[in-house]
Amino acid sequence: MSQPLSGLVARLALSDEEALAIFELDALGAISGEVAHRPEIQILDVLTAEAAELLGEGALASWVRAGQPPARPIDLLAAGEFGRFEDALARRVDEVG
Repeated sequence: MSQPLSGLVARLALSDEEALAIFELDALGAISGEVAHRPEIQILDVLTAEAAELLGEGALASWVRAGQPPARPIDLLAAGEFGRFEDALARRVDEVG
């Protein structure tokens, strides 16, 4: 996987299948790093890296699955609602910070 994608997947503890579905990627493209057509990967990688520094290691992985479907952050990602995910992440960081 490309560096931004692999960092994002690790930080949010996504399975490979979840990452491929969320960003509508095929496995070969993800492995070879062909993700430039999905700019939200780079954006979310940066935002989650900053949030992880503030919240601590592993905090995002727990947060992303917290709550009840369909209101969990992972559900926003799965629905392609990246802006709403970013807003939820910003609220989480504000709550802790």
